[in-house]
Amino acid sequence: MLERAGTAAADAGRGETRRPRLRMVVRWGFVVLILGFLVGFVVTQWDQLPSFDWRFRPGWLALAAAGVVLFYAIHAEAWRAIVRGLGADLDGAPARAVWGKSILARYVPTNALMVVGRVLMAERLGVGRRICLASLVYELGLALSAAIVVAAYFVITMPALEDQPARYAVLAVVPLALAVLHPRVFRRGADFALAKLGREPLPAVLSPARVATLLIVYIVSWIAVGTGVFGFASALHPVAAEDFPYVAAAQAVGFGVAVVTFVSPSGLGTRDAALAAALAAVLPLAVATAIAVGFRLFQTAVELAFVGVVAWAGRERSAQAGARPA
Repeated sequence: MLERAGTAAADAGRGETRRPRLRMVVRWGFVVLILGFLVGFVVTQWDQLPSFDWRFRPGWLALAAAGVVLFYAIHAEAWRAIVRGLGADLDGAPARAVWGKSILARYVPTNALMVVGRVLMAERLGVGRRICLASLVYELGLALSAAIVVAAYFVITMPALEDQPARYAVLAVVPLALAVLHPRVFRRGADFALAKLGREPLPAVLSPARVATLLIVYIVSWIAVGTGVFGFASALHPVAAEDFPYVAAAQAVGFGVAVVTFVSPSGLGTRDAALAAALAAVLPLAVATAIAVGFRLFQTAVELAFVGVVAWAGRERSAQAGARPA
């Protein structure tokens, strides 16, 4: 049964390639579905905005936007580096376009459409489905491990937990994740799963050195978006400089909660609640709630702008190369 499921998954999207009209219907169907959930997400977030004296300082907002853009840029390049480490190569612009367009599917519940979209678009650029799926596992594992490293500061230094030695247990997740991503462990698990699905083994896995390097890269990305949160918070309300580590780590805390509740579209509700709760450690609860919801809308706007730019650049690069855009 698993082998049949693997065969069906391997054939997904290939029928539409042979039938242009069906391909167009499926592609536009995905676009409409994603846009529908995206609009619903924005409306829901907008309705949750608390009553607040919204006064923004342009300088701090510019810092917030720069932090968010840097976060997305790092993640796009990190995914490309993962794919390269697995034996496939992608040009910069098309790779960023695939990554950017696929993350919009996170707004559809379960995030399954993001995986399907990334796999199908990457395949058109010559990346095998096994490699793309493995890259997604690496991406999630590394992003989550890096987020835990950044969030660990928040958990360990919380005044409410200062008498609890168990708070250091959060650090155990990182070596556990790195052990799972070790070449010997990851290859055995991946090849076992692929064999059950009737697929061939992975052609390559990431070396320990590359995994460690990428972990540092992802840590930098969380510091970047954390700086964006600090800039957005400072644009609304005075924030002490010594509170920067708490505020910057809050986004990583929210991401960890969102991963646990992956069924929710893009962590709707859960990530915002976790971010607000984390910010409330150094800010009034009303202010923390306003910042959490407001930043989510702000981040979504920056995300859409980023995806628009990389999608346009990818299309231009594909047109110059005479290839069909992903």
